Amino acid sequence: MTYLSADERRRLIVDAAVHVIATEGLARATTRRIAEQAQVPLGSLHYCFRNKDELNLLILERGQATMRTAFEDLREGGFEATLREIVAMYWRWIRDHLGLHLALVELLMWAIRNKETLIPKEADLWAAVNAPFGGDLIEARLTAAAEADGLRTAVPVRELTRFLIHRMDGLVFEYAETADEAGCERQTLLLADALLHLALRPG
Repeated sequence: MTYLSADERRRLIVDAAVHVIATEGLARATTRRIAEQAQVPLGSLHYCFRNKDELNLLILERGQATMRTAFEDLREGGFEATLREIVAMYWRWIRDHLGLHLALVELLMWAIRNKETLIPKEADLWAAVNAPFGGDLIEARLTAAAEADGLRTAVPVRELTRFLIHRMDGLVFEYAETADEAGCERQTLLLADALLHLALRPG
């Protein structure tokens, strides 16, 4: 067997966990099944991770890292251009990491079910779950773009951000079901139009 450093072995196991969760569901993602997919001894999982919760949290961290990479080239601009670019970048993040997004859907439900131990009691549940996956970044960039344009949106930017993320969550399922890239991209153009209409409609 080729020698792998501890970091490489951990990355291999996380890759395997993402694949199993995305294709078979969280309930079937046992440590034995993940080790089988990673082609490593079962003991490697117990050596590399304190428990399965730590592995789940590392998958969530990978989602955050890929999100930051997906949005790192987001340019400063006017409100409409920024909003359309955010929608396009979010779609590309889904398209290029579909398996990871399917795993994240399962793990976000796991986080919600275990919110008492994972999320501070005083925290807003939606914000705690979604802020690390673009919520904070999107809200901040749209707010800055609106201020640069001297625009007060008809719908608060925070609500526009939530609407955008909820619609993108649905797009994950559509793309997984249909694999229709062009059709899903058309949906993102409609979403951008709808968000602009909501933001700019007369009060």
